[in-house]
Amino acid sequence: MIQEVWDNCISLFNFCAVYYVIQLVRCVLISFLVFAVVFFLRKTLLKHTVFLKGAIWGLFLPVLFVGKMRFFYENSVGIVVFSWWTGIFINHIWICRLYFCIMFIYIIRLFYKRRKLKKLVACMEKRKVEDTFVYVTKMPVTPSTVGVFQPKIIMPEIILKEYNQKELQTILLHEKTHIQSGHLLFYFLWDILRVLLWLNPLFIIGTKFFRQDMEEICDLVTIKKSKGKAYDYGQLLLKSIRILQIESENFNIFAAFAEHKKYNDIQQRMIRIVQYKPYKRVMTVSIWMGILLYVAAAVLWIQHSSYDRYNENDVMFTYGYNGSDVTFFDDSDMLHQIISYDDSYVYIDREAFEKYLYEKNAAGDIFIVFGGFYKLPGVGGIGCSCCYESDSKEKIVKIPYESPMNDWRVKLLKIL
Repeated sequence: MIQEVWDNCISLFNFCAVYYVIQLVRCVLISFLVFAVVFFLRKTLLKHTVFLKGAIWGLFLPVLFVGKMRFFYENSVGIVVFSWWTGIFINHIWICRLYFCIMFIYIIRLFYKRRKLKKLVACMEKRKVEDTFVYVTKMPVTPSTVGVFQPKIIMPEIILKEYNQKELQTILLHEKTHIQSGHLLFYFLWDILRVLLWLNPLFIIGTKFFRQDMEEICDLVTIKKSKGKAYDYGQLLLKSIRILQIESENFNIFAAFAEHKKYNDIQQRMIRIVQYKPYKRVMTVSIWMGILLYVAAAVLWIQHSSYDRYNENDVMFTYGYNGSDVTFFDDSDMLHQIISYDDSYVYIDREAFEKYLYEKNAAGDIFIVFGGFYKLPGVGGIGCSCCYESDSKEKIVKIPYESPMNDWRVKLLKIL
């Protein structure tokens, strides 16, 4: 019993590894194309359009849904470019297991880092500053916000001591803007992309640019909400750098409110702040609504152009087996004219089927396989079967069969 359960678990894991890795590798290859588009637009057409430049990162969300598109099976280009490794994955399951294992390592590492940060924050002093609760740390770190569903603002104690009321209000406004703009959720979704599509190294490079663009958006929104001047905001940024440097000699120079570690990043950020121009709120809302509509429309179109979670199988075939070898195999369309079935019985036109077997030189026991479903063409699925009763004298041979569709393992296979 235990051995059977273990074998079932291993079989299920192998199937999941092959089924999902085939899809994920397709997503990885498509993500290379999306990176090319995003990097090109950031450096050219959208270089000076802050909100549009940040919005184009939404192009990555639909990538996670492209793995089951019919394009990979029914389009000649898709077949040539994307289908050649399917056989490799099926015949070399260890490759799929390796992909899964590395993905799980990434998940565990990410979970460990978040849990460690959560414990660290829990040990910090909770203090009310300007009608906002913040978590105070003695470490000379940049003010930041952590958490997705229950965001918490972390503030270094040195900042609270050195800043006046107006400056603290601006810092808190910046962190609240991150929360209200959904940036923490965006970072979380980006981490999911990085984990699932870890095979693409550009996600490591792209993380820096993605956070830069979100930070740039946050700077502009904060300046507008604070009703202050870009010059004052830039001065506050420089003051943060100076104070944190003095506090710790080991502290790397980087911009407050961000995780950038290079002077060039600070320089570029200051230039963007200096170039600040007032904008209309309706414009930003329109951009974000537009990207949301694009993502929703793209996902719906991809789903419409993809195979379902499981697909009814109308393929029917017969084969002969003499106890040691398959004597013949055939899946011609004419079988549908000879054989039909319902939920309990298979109905065979005996005379037509006997003639068909004679023409095929069939020998041994004759098996008929029909119905069922498949997950993807050539990957996953199950069918019904019965053995032909050759000694029947009825005009229509009626053969009972047991459908495997009620088995819990089959039901689970459908859900996956």
